[in-house]
Amino acid sequence: MNDIKYIIADNVKLYRKKQNLTQFELAEKAELSVDSIKRIEHGSRTMSLENFMRIADALTVPLSYLLYENLNEIPITERILNVLNSKSGKQQEYLVHMLEEMSFGLDRLL
Repeated sequence: MNDIKYIIADNVKLYRKKQNLTQFELAEKAELSVDSIKRIEHGSRTMSLENFMRIADALTVPLSYLLYENLNEIPITERILNVLNSKSGKQQEYLVHMLEEMSFGLDRLL
């Protein structure tokens, strides 16, 4: 297993690039300096819990997503909850209904 600061560094960079953000834009959203973001992404800087939370909020990802070495390790329930939490109440109801219907259909097929 890699050092946690390098795992976080890789994930911050991954999620930043997924959102097409520059280091400058992430720094602005997280209210941190560009130099701090550069050092965090390089793995040469540890950060306070407050700054860790700022970065996760700025990237709109759960804190835990930045801790996984392999994104496939994120538990499916956590991934589903993250999707649901990003939607309105009505959208959540619709998604849960769709999931239930698909599950019922799968049970009949398999």
